[in-house]
Amino acid sequence: MTSIKVQLNKNKVLKDGRHPIILQFLKDRKKKVLYLGQAASKDEWIEEKGLPSKKHPYHNKLGNFIKGKVAEANQITLEFESKNKPYALEDVVKKMKGQTSSEYLLDYFDSIIARLGKQGKRGNEIVYRCTKNSLQKYIGRDILLADISNRFLNEYEEFLISEGLKINSVSVYLRTLRAVINRAIKEGVLDEEYYPFRKHTIKSEATVKRAISKEDISRIRDLELKAHSTLDMTRDFFMFSFYNRGMSFVDLAYLKKSNIQKDRIVYTRKKTGQKFSIKITEQTKDIIYKYAKEDFDYIFPIIKRPDNEFLDYKNAFRLMNKKLKEIATMAGIDADLTTYVARHSWATIAKRSGIPTAIISEGLGHETEETTQIYLDSFENKILDDANELIIK
Repeated sequence: MTSIKVQLNKNKVLKDGRHPIILQFLKDRKKKVLYLGQAASKDEWIEEKGLPSKKHPYHNKLGNFIKGKVAEANQITLEFESKNKPYALEDVVKKMKGQTSSEYLLDYFDSIIARLGKQGKRGNEIVYRCTKNSLQKYIGRDILLADISNRFLNEYEEFLISEGLKINSVSVYLRTLRAVINRAIKEGVLDEEYYPFRKHTIKSEATVKRAISKEDISRIRDLELKAHSTLDMTRDFFMFSFYNRGMSFVDLAYLKKSNIQKDRIVYTRKKTGQKFSIKITEQTKDIIYKYAKEDFDYIFPIIKRPDNEFLDYKNAFRLMNKKLKEIATMAGIDADLTTYVARHSWATIAKRSGIPTAIISEGLGHETEETTQIYLDSFENKILDDANELIIK
């Protein structure tokens, strides 16, 4: 239950010597105050009653105003408590001020998940759903966004570790929660003063190096494989990704003929919504001609069922990573070869070729390198095309 008191804030003295009148809310050992925009001196105030004395020039009018505010505060707290859901004192104060109350965490997650589903961002939708499920398991019942504190984050992190999650998996959940909090602040659902990540560091571990050398890429390219076999197709997809700045497999899978505009591949990256325009090289052209069919919208035979696109993509993704292991063995490459290796290798080879990090960052479309991205937008396609030509030779 919330207790409500009317007090003089004796720590503050106004120009006329009076003190501001406040409503003080107490709940779960937490305190919040609301300034009523009125004032009184000590001798104009009855401490026990929380009302002005007859010495106050407007004691009747001010007394009725205060009683009305107390009644309003009691009504608001009663409404919150009748919902049988936890609430924060900040929400009572907000409602008293006529502001919208902050939303509940799991409800807000659901709204984001629904939006991601409508946008067709299935990968992101799954990550947000998994994070929401883990939070639900941890908290048991819904809590307000405003109740997420640094202590909550520390205890949630400890819970995830106790569940057997590795540091980088914990990092994914915490970064997803941080993205939700940031979105809530941006949309005006949560005040910025309640941002809980200011003092919380999201830990991560260095992953096993995924890049392979230029010589290894050449070995994969030059392998003698049965034409149009699954291994041959896997190798082509891997090389196509490498030839096109490490294009992610999901973007490769969803490429359509309409994405080919004159001598360029123009597409929007599924993960980030960034637009890419990549010049079609001779190597890329050969692979496109090998797979593009007149009666099929998609360039590659990955998505075959328009009503089940995501499942087709996931099945192909799993199969490709499995077959890449066989290709690595055949090529004598001592590395865990996956679809991601093409992307990491493109970046690493570019760096070793002396291409500036800024150009590599834009070529990859790194959304997390915010500082670099501010001025990377000015690079033209010609610079990126030249960089790409140099790398894939």
